Amino acid sequence: MFISSYLPRMFFMITLATLLASCRLPGIRLLGDDEPGMNLATGESQNVFFFTSDSSFETDIGLVGGSEYALSITILGNWVDSYIDDNENQEALDERGFSNELMPISLLGATRCSRSHQWFELMISQSRCPRDSLRGVSDLSYDEDSRSYRFTANCSGELMLHVNAAYGFYGNNMSAANIELARLN
Repeated sequence: MFISSYLPRMFFMITLATLLASCRLPGIRLLGDDEPGMNLATGESQNVFFFTSDSSFETDIGLVGGSEYALSITILGNWVDSYIDDNENQEALDERGFSNELMPISLLGATRCSRSHQWFELMISQSRCPRDSLRGVSDLSYDEDSRSYRFTANCSGELMLHVNAAYGFYGNNMSAANIELARLN
């Protein structure tokens, strides 16, 4: 009886936490549409201005499943997660993020959107297959000549961006970048 009296309240709290969570739950899209504003033609590119405080940045750029893309990142200003502005090598933060070792309490690592990626690492996904397409820049190949990350779209759908941070704590991120996406084939 004791447990059954708390089930409705617990269900309400879980639902509320899900709605207020900064990171999207894989496969669940609560608001917005998943129709991209534009599909890039082969050889075409598009720039977007990205803020790290956005937990689910909609680029309005559609990806075509099976097509290859190049993602170039120009860091604007200093990337800062709360008070952390350097990685574990004392280098300025960038799209590769930083190690969990820099967090004051290592258990906080369990709260980030993807526990298999660095804190503050730039993450990409696609609106129509978010679970299958979620990748960090560390999962992409890097081309030194063009200074861009290369990847193949898992499905057709809008490109989404966010940094790997804790659920509910995107407001303390103070950073921006210019992201250029080019379709290669």
